[in-house]
Amino acid sequence: MSAFNKYYETVKHWWSSVALPVARPKWLNKLSPKFKKVPLSLPSPTTLIDGAPVKQEQSHACPNYMELKLKFRDIGRMNGIMEALGRDFLTAMPEGAYVSRLGQIAFMARRVHEELANQSLATLIEKSHTHEKKHNKQWDKWDSANLYEMESMYRHHCKVKPELIEKLAKLSYEGRRRHRDILKNNDWDSAKPFLSEMVTLQRQLAESKCLQNNKHKTESAYQALMRQYIPDGKLDDIDVLFDEYEKGLDKLLPKILDKQSKEEIPLPLQGEFPAGLQLWLNKSLLKVLGFDFTRGGLYETGHNPVEGGTPDDTRLVIKTSDEMNFLESMKSAMHEGGHGVYIQGLPRSEWRYQPVGQDLGAAVQESQAFLVEMILGRRKEFFDYLSPRIEGLFQRFGEDYMTADNLYRLKTRVKPTVDRKNADEVTYFYHIKMRMELERDLISGALSVNDLPDAWNAKVKEFCGVEPDNYASGCLQDVHWFVGKFGYYPAYALGHMMAAQFESRMTRDIQNLPELLSMGQFKPINTWLNDNIHAKGRLMGSDALIEEVTGRGLSAQSLLNHLEDRYLKSA
Repeated sequence: MSAFNKYYETVKHWWSSVALPVARPKWLNKLSPKFKKVPLSLPSPTTLIDGAPVKQEQSHACPNYMELKLKFRDIGRMNGIMEALGRDFLTAMPEGAYVSRLGQIAFMARRVHEELANQSLATLIEKSHTHEKKHNKQWDKWDSANLYEMESMYRHHCKVKPELIEKLAKLSYEGRRRHRDILKNNDWDSAKPFLSEMVTLQRQLAESKCLQNNKHKTESAYQALMRQYIPDGKLDDIDVLFDEYEKGLDKLLPKILDKQSKEEIPLPLQGEFPAGLQLWLNKSLLKVLGFDFTRGGLYETGHNPVEGGTPDDTRLVIKTSDEMNFLESMKSAMHEGGHGVYIQGLPRSEWRYQPVGQDLGAAVQESQAFLVEMILGRRKEFFDYLSPRIEGLFQRFGEDYMTADNLYRLKTRVKPTVDRKNADEVTYFYHIKMRMELERDLISGALSVNDLPDAWNAKVKEFCGVEPDNYASGCLQDVHWFVGKFGYYPAYALGHMMAAQFESRMTRDIQNLPELLSMGQFKPINTWLNDNIHAKGRLMGSDALIEEVTGRGLSAQSLLNHLEDRYLKSA
């Protein structure tokens, strides 16, 4: 056999199972018959895991689905590039690159959208569904779920004009910079036209995204926006769930406030806690949580906290530390750490870039953050682990305010406040409910941006019994609307409920959980979360996942039980 034929047979052996039919140029027809059979464009070599090829590259009986996998691989790569540009925007980008970076991110967002909205994608999806129905045994549950998610992504993009997506990406990143400066200067006059432009854009996007049900009833604009963050969420069901929780919370809160009014007030933190030491503490805690710094990082910035990136390159961003209160940056790091461990735990090896390998949306994302930061990270046993270590780190030996008991009481002190980010675990829901009501009215047109400050102050008074002193502590305090995240707020409350329900199940499965927390042993916890949630990606929807893990659908009762146990039954 000639050297050429040996080479050809080797190539043929490698790619016969994965190559797709492609158009060949005329000059190729002049070559030997054997060479004509070689695909013009070859995929990258198949990666093996435990001797089996990764599912992204593995051949499939349906050639249309195989082509879809390769298309979504490239879409995923573009998304990864856009994420890297975005994280750099928040951290290391020089000021002089601001304008060009906005253009780069907006361009990438448009390109990703154009690929997802392409009619050829719809054709491939339809043909793949036909094959799945006729040859069901040739489709495993992961491939079927992947195809379902491909269709969902297509439907989410197919009717939206590319220029709207490009504008949204530009405004969203511009909004981060604007919000930082507006908040610093309490500048409502500058915020008002920007928010008005963003609300108008969100209405246009919602109009494009609205779906019809079987009865040809069109969903609300807010539902269409919320679906981006909570794919399984139905607004009517969420309203019922929130009303149920609010009624229970309204009964619990007065009892909790009365109980705590009779208890000793926790000692405030004293002295300076250097920012460098706080960052060291926060990175150390992330390692304890199981965050892999070979595939991610923690960064401080003047912007609001945010998680992001990919399972291979996970970037967590927190605000620059307050040197008088290390608990604030620690809370932020643990919250973003919960997100980060979830992202890194997704099935990246087998399903990198494929829709089925992605997270289940904002509500499940927030459940992982709240589980780490609010539920586990505020248990007394965790402070038993933390206290002696931070005494040494900050050289505060023997100080009463650094004891585990005092730190625990500081983090579980309930007091209504105007600030969502500093709200206690009990009253946090009221902040979410009022924001959800306001943004629904903004999108529907029932509330104008001009009237937002007064409407905001009235809602805070209604829900929390307090009023902000200025715009910065009022309607300007959150970044969400400045970056176009309309419909995200419900995910916080749903995530808190999910976290409590997951923790209830986890406590039954890991019976020495308190002891593990007191020793800082998060590995069994991380393993449980990975096996039950992270590694499943989008194999099933969030509703099905919750029922599979906990044995029942999402309910407000686990969170109400958690609050009662922590705040009324604890010593």
